Amino acid sequence: MMETQPGQDFAPPEGLPPAQTQPLPATEAMLAEMPRATAALAGKLIKDKNVYMIVRTGTKTDVGSWLARGRVWLIVLEDALAVVAATLAGKRPLARTIPLSRLNRSRYNHVTGQLALSPETLPGIKGLAVSPIEGSQVLAQVYHKR
Repeated sequence: MMETQPGQDFAPPEGLPPAQTQPLPATEAMLAEMPRATAALAGKLIKDKNVYMIVRTGTKTDVGSWLARGRVWLIVLEDALAVVAATLAGKRPLARTIPLSRLNRSRYNHVTGQLALSPETLPGIKGLAVSPIEGSQVLAQVYHKR
């Protein structure tokens, strides 16, 4: 077991792929594949920032709609993780940008298939259902030294 000093980051998980160092070339086209309400919300969060990864999770959360829960999407920026979920009728969309430096204890659970963001958390969400490849790549971005 690795010991850490107060304020020190945890060691990154072993076996992570290399971090993406080049932004995605067609961010607008990828946003167009999202549901309309989610894409509009994501566009406001990322504005003119470079996007390195967009992940459609298998997790849905309460966005204040009687009829549907909003799917959670992760957008990896150079220094932050944007998390969005919305529906057209939802009154409480999820729109949050978390600095990558505040995710220094995040892990992927291969048994449950969930990415756990830590120590920062998302309200009402314990884990984000993503594939092992996507989970590993998100963690590679989180732990990438800039």
